Amino acid sequence: MPINNAQAYLLVAPSAIVMLSLALFTVWYLKRDHRYLLLLGCSLAFTGVSLGFQTLLDRSQIAIWSTVSGLGYLLGAWFGARALADKYGVPSRPRLSLAIGLTTLAILAFFSLVEEDLLLRIHALGIALGLIQVLPAPAIFKLPRKRERLEVVLYWIYVMFCIYTMLRPAIVLAMGSAELNNFVLSKFWVVTTIGSMTFCMLFTFLFLACAVQGTVSKLSDERDHDPLTELLNRRAFLEAAESLINDRRLQPISLAFGDIDHFKYINDRWGHERGDQVLKKVSLTMRSQVRHQDLVARFGGEEFVLLLVNTDVKSAEQIVDRIRELVSSSNDAMPEGQPLTISFGITAMPLGGSLSAAIDEGDKLLYQAKGAGRDRICTDPVAESVTG
Repeated sequence: MPINNAQAYLLVAPSAIVMLSLALFTVWYLKRDHRYLLLLGCSLAFTGVSLGFQTLLDRSQIAIWSTVSGLGYLLGAWFGARALADKYGVPSRPRLSLAIGLTTLAILAFFSLVEEDLLLRIHALGIALGLIQVLPAPAIFKLPRKRERLEVVLYWIYVMFCIYTMLRPAIVLAMGSAELNNFVLSKFWVVTTIGSMTFCMLFTFLFLACAVQGTVSKLSDERDHDPLTELLNRRAFLEAAESLINDRRLQPISLAFGDIDHFKYINDRWGHERGDQVLKKVSLTMRSQVRHQDLVARFGGEEFVLLLVNTDVKSAEQIVDRIRELVSSSNDAMPEGQPLTISFGITAMPLGGSLSAAIDEGDKLLYQAKGAGRDRICTDPVAESVTG
């Protein structure tokens, strides 16, 4: 079919959208991570191809091919909703999407092949696209509020796009239907193509930015955490502790150092796999007994450290004693009912004090507990007398 100059100009928008989809496909293919990039690429591909296809049609052909182009738009909306749902980890409600899509295709077929009505087709398709796109939004809104700023921006721009899609047919009523006789050159079609390209560019940028941010966060998390126990490693603990110990509002602060008793014997007799199970068991027990603002770290080997804020030495001793009892009473990590015990040393971390000095003191107390027979707790007598 011949293409006039106006159609050639209008093809810029769908061509740009298809190029964006190819960029998303490339990024996903190279990393094979962040599946939402692949889904968004499919959404943009269907949307761009459908826009380009309709741009090339004349007034008489638009009615004949409306069901085909409508299917492309519906698939684009569905993949877009899937991309957002995958990004936030919520359901995309595919059955409801399918019901909306099939109903819309039936309406498009009737008002193009049986009773031709362009206005009704535009309204039906716009509302359907907005409904399919908005399906994941309520579940995302109910998620915990602790999200990255980029994710919040992405969510609200997506909601705006859903509203824009559903309200766009109202533009037709404002313009009147006469202008639609030359559909491709109508204001409605220009707004549709430019608006679609603008939002597609925004979504591509935001989704890619979220993917980069997610990768950086994952690398940072891997750098800061022990891969076996998922506790903070020594370096991350020291960094986090430095920012806490100088906060007057968190005083008193106590440091508790724990070491699994006879861990080398466990490894030598039952193997390192059993030793790993023991480490996981102890780390889970520790995490279950502290608050979210406290720090728990694996300092190396079988040694652990806890930083307990707003906790004096006597209170820390009670917390640590619960951990010690839970470790020894629930010894499912050990074979044949063998005992599993842990020793602790506890010291205070005074405001403005030296963290390294407190660590040295805690280590000394820990080895006092070891020397006194293990499976026990040694505390700093000076700190305990002060808090007492």
